[in-house]
Amino acid sequence: MSHHRDDVEQVLEHIRPVRAHPRMTRTPFFKVVGITFEATLRTLGGFALGRDPVAVGDAVLQNWWPRVFRAGNASLRVRGRKHLAPGQAYVIMSNHCSALDIPAVVGAARGPVRMVTKQELINVPLWGYAMHRAGFIPVDRKNRVKAIHQLDAANDILRRGVSVWISPEGTRARDGRLHGFKKGGFHIALGLGVPIVPAWIEGTQDCIAPDQLRVREDGDVEVRFGTPIDTTGMGKGDMPALMERVRAEILALSGRAAEVDAAPRAMVTEPIRKAS
Repeated sequence: MSHHRDDVEQVLEHIRPVRAHPRMTRTPFFKVVGITFEATLRTLGGFALGRDPVAVGDAVLQNWWPRVFRAGNASLRVRGRKHLAPGQAYVIMSNHCSALDIPAVVGAARGPVRMVTKQELINVPLWGYAMHRAGFIPVDRKNRVKAIHQLDAANDILRRGVSVWISPEGTRARDGRLHGFKKGGFHIALGLGVPIVPAWIEGTQDCIAPDQLRVREDGDVEVRFGTPIDTTGMGKGDMPALMERVRAEILALSGRAAEVDAAPRAMVTEPIRKAS
């Protein structure tokens, strides 16, 4: 799949001249902790004033994501944004290899978006409560039955016109490759007949790798959206073919499918499993 320059939208540029030799530092991480704490307080304040929790979340997230990128002097570009129709809710599926993926998708998507996130984050005092009330969907990967019921909450968000981003792999990939898919996100899309948007996130792992606090400053991040895949009229019997198609589209968007495809023969695993 080719990517044309006229399809690129520069969403956030570097805010100062790029250094010839980008440094690795923990400073941006601690800045983001402070930014996120402030966002949490603003969110809780909005709740206390009786404002709609989802609307509060939308406003806070649009202020939060560019500040996260600026903390490390990172840029954000988007390809294929034209595929996302204003007012339409989607299930966005992409690779996931960095904590920076979430602000990248929030900034790149057209319209509001929420994430399916692990239960452990929702358990964090104040922050987790704010996330949950604002529409983030927790999934307890240690309890498969509970996780399946938790995913039902995504239906309420989608009905409000808010897109849901989910990593079909179920957790971050530590090697930057695309691993086997879980079925949870596909059940969500099929249940409501919501279009699935395949996407590829490039560059976030170079900025901050999984399980690391050190950030590479001056990074370049790009989110590539593919054409939405219509799920209207599809049922469970269509799921295997749909999963194969979404996977193929995500790999094509990477531009280096042979390099990043980590599970060409066994892409479907158990719907929910404990993260490693």
